[in-house]
Amino acid sequence: MKRFAAILQYIFICQKIFSHLANSSHSSFAIDYQNDTFLLNGKPFRYISGSIHYFRIPPYYWADRLRRIRAAGLNAIQLYIPWNFHEVYNGRYLFNGKRNITRFIELAASNQLFVLARIGPYICAEWENGGLPWWLIHKYGNIHQRTSDKRFLKEVELWFNVLLPILNPYLLKNGGPILMVQLENEYGSHYACDQIYLKRLSEIVRYHLGPDVIQYTTDGSAESYLKCGTLAGVYPTIDFGPTTRQNVQAYFAMQRHYAPHGPLVNSEFYPGWLVIWGQKSEKLPSITEIIDTADYMYQLGASINFYMFHGGTNFGYWNGAEITAPVITSYDYSAPLTEAGDLTQKYMAIRNWLASKSDWPHKPGDIPRDNLKIGYGSVKLKEILPLGKHFWELVTVSQYCQATKYPISFEQLDHPFGFVIYYTTLKFGGTNLTIPLMKDRSYVFINNELQGILVNRFDSYWKHWVYLKDARASATLGILVENQGRQTIPTINDFKGILTNVTLDGQIIDDWIQCGLHSKLIISMAQRISRWNYFSRNKNGLGLYMGHFYANHLADTFLNLSKWGKGQVFINGHNIGRYWPSIGPQITLYVPKPYLKHHNTVIMLELEQPGNCQKQFCIINFIDHPIFNFTES
Repeated sequence: MKRFAAILQYIFICQKIFSHLANSSHSSFAIDYQNDTFLLNGKPFRYISGSIHYFRIPPYYWADRLRRIRAAGLNAIQLYIPWNFHEVYNGRYLFNGKRNITRFIELAASNQLFVLARIGPYICAEWENGGLPWWLIHKYGNIHQRTSDKRFLKEVELWFNVLLPILNPYLLKNGGPILMVQLENEYGSHYACDQIYLKRLSEIVRYHLGPDVIQYTTDGSAESYLKCGTLAGVYPTIDFGPTTRQNVQAYFAMQRHYAPHGPLVNSEFYPGWLVIWGQKSEKLPSITEIIDTADYMYQLGASINFYMFHGGTNFGYWNGAEITAPVITSYDYSAPLTEAGDLTQKYMAIRNWLASKSDWPHKPGDIPRDNLKIGYGSVKLKEILPLGKHFWELVTVSQYCQATKYPISFEQLDHPFGFVIYYTTLKFGGTNLTIPLMKDRSYVFINNELQGILVNRFDSYWKHWVYLKDARASATLGILVENQGRQTIPTINDFKGILTNVTLDGQIIDDWIQCGLHSKLIISMAQRISRWNYFSRNKNGLGLYMGHFYANHLADTFLNLSKWGKGQVFINGHNIGRYWPSIGPQITLYVPKPYLKHHNTVIMLELEQPGNCQKQFCIINFIDHPIFNFTES
C-alpha cells in the first residue's frame, strides 16, 4: 500500500511539473495520411533519431550522451523501457537513481530532443530475458509469454498500470517530448502471432494515454514478419540496415502494403551490430554504405532511427543471450558514439551529412570533446578466499540458502541472476558425475579441487558430465552454476541452474544445499575475509581477489584483463560486469568516472584462470583505451 501511495505521489508531482507546459503549448502530433507525413502542431514533420538506453549508461553521463546526440544534428531519441529493470522482484517498482526514466526524458527535452518510447512489454535489445521479468516463470512455471495467456496479460496490465501514468505527463500533448509509443518489439518474429494479445496491449495504452497518441509497431521488412506484427489502428514501421536503393524501395513497398498511406519509417537502421562471446569477426557496413542508404531514405521523405547511436554497457548481470552464446559486457554496437561516449568517424559522417541538408531545420551543434580517459596502471590483488569447501561453508551462513532433497532452479530459490552454489556431502563414491540439463555453466569441485567445467551450450560445444577424482563417501561435492544471461530471442521460459537430478555413476545424489551468490554477499564476504588473513591460495588460484588503488584525478578508464580467465568484477561496490578474455573478443571492461573514488577497492571473482600472478599476488592493469580482439570486415 505504501509503495502504491508513493507511486501516486510521484505521478502527481510529474503532472504538476508539466501542467503549465501543456496549458500553454497545446502541442499535437498526428499522421497526415493524405500527404504521407507526420504533422507536428499541424505542420509536416519527420524525425531523424538515435537509439540510446538509459539503463546501459550511468546517470552521471545521461546529459553528456544526449548532448552529443543533439550535436550530431538529430532531433529525437528512441528508447526502450525494460520491465525487468523496474520490477526486478514481483510488485516492487523502482524508478529512482539509475532507473529514473522521467529524469532521462526531462534531460532529452532540455536538449531539444523528442522521444519515441518503446514500452514493450518485450524489448529484445540483447537485454536479459528481452526485458521480461524472470519471476514470471518462477510464479507461473509454464506461462506462455508474449501471448494472450491470461496470466501473462494480467501481469502486463499491472505493470502498464504503473508505467503508463508515469509517462502520461511527458506526452507531447501534455507539454512533454514523447511523440509516439511502440507496442511490443518485432512481434512478427515471434512464433505466437497472437492478435488478441496485441489488441489488448493497444487497449491498455489507449486507456491510459488516450486515443490521440500514436501507437506504432516495428518489424522486419518482409511479409512473414509484418503479417503477424501489425495491428489495425496501430501504425506499422519497419527496420533494415544499409543496403542498395533497390532494396530500400522493396522494403518500403512492403511497409506500404500494410500502410498504404502515411509516413515511411525505418525504426531500426543499423550502423553497427551486436557481439557475442567467442565471436572473432563481423561484417559491418562501411561509412559510405551507411550515409548512402540514409540519404536515399531522406530523399524519399522517410523518418529514420539509428539503432544504436550510443550503445553503452551491460553492467552487472544484465546482458542477454543469443541461442549459441551470451552477449558481451560491452554494448558498443560499433555505434556512432562508442561505449564511453567518444565520437567516431561514423558520428562525424552523420553530422556532416545532416549539416549539408538545406531543408533539415535541426542543424548540428558544436563538436563535443571526448571525455578524459586515464590509465591508472597496475594494481596488485591478493586471493582472499579460494573456491571450494570453505567458500561454500561461509556462504551457507547467509540468508540466501535453502536445503532440499533434490536440486532446485535459480527461480525456485528466488535468485534472479549471477551464481548459485549447490553443495552436498557425498554418501557414496564414484567417478562419473552427470547433469543432463543445467544452465548455463557449472564448475564442479570435490572439496577444494576443481574437477571440470560443464557447459549447457556454447556455440556448438556442450558437456554434461565430468570424471571425478577422490570422490569418496564423506567428500564435499560443490557445483558453482553461472547464469550467463537469459535468452532474448526467440522468447523461451529460460530457467537457470541445475534442472535435473545429478547422478554419480548412475546413482542419484540427494540432500542438497543451494545458496544464491548475490553481489552484495560477494562484496561483504570479501570485505570481511580480507581482514582475517586466514586462507591461502589453492593451486588453481580460483576464488575471490581483492586490491586497492589510489586515483588522484578521476576519469573514465578501462580494466585490462588480458591474462585472466573468466569472472566478475566489482569496483567500489559497483558490479562492472562479466569478463572472459580467454575466449574474447572483449579484453577490457569500461569503468566510468562516477564509479571511481580517490581510494578504490577492486574485488574479482575469478572462475577459471587468474592472470599475471606471483606467489603472493596477481596483477591487473587500468589503461586509457579499450581492447577488442575482433575483426571488422
